Amino acid sequence: METICSDYCPFEQISWLWYCGGVVVSFLAGALWYGFLFPKTWMKAVRYECACGADVVNGEKCTCKSRGVFLTMLFQFISTAFVVFMYFVLTPISIWLSVIVVVAVCAWMKSNLKFQISNWKRYITLALIDVGYFFIVSVIAVLFSLI
Repeated sequence: METICSDYCPFEQISWLWYCGGVVVSFLAGALWYGFLFPKTWMKAVRYECACGADVVNGEKCTCKSRGVFLTMLFQFISTAFVVFMYFVLTPISIWLSVIVVVAVCAWMKSNLKFQISNWKRYITLALIDVGYFFIVSVIAVLFSLI
C-alpha cells in the first residue's frame, strides 16, 4: 500500500479523539457566538431577512417554516471540521505556520467584507463578529492540536 507522505506525515500525528473534540467545541463556539453573544448585532449587520417578512432584529418572531436549516448546519459543521483539520495538519509542522494562516485568513476575510459593504459602521461590526469567530475557532483548533 502506498502512503501519502514520504518521510514525515502529519496525518499520522493526528489524535483523532482530540480532533473530534476540537470540531465539536469549535461548532459549539459558533452556536454561542452567533446564537447568544451577537445574534441581533450580526443579523442587523448582515441585514438578515426572514422569509415571511418578520423583522427579527427588532424582536418579531419568524413564523414561516425554516427550510434547509438542518442542511445549512450540516454544511457549517463540515466546514468547521475542515478548518480544524487544517490546523491539525499545520500545527505539528510548525506553530508559526498556523499563526501565519490565522493572520492571512483573518486579513483576507476582513478585506473581502470591505468589497461587499460600503457602510463603515456595518463593515466594522460584521468584520469584528465574523473574523472574530474565525479567530476563536482557529485558536481552539491550534490548542486542541497541541494536546
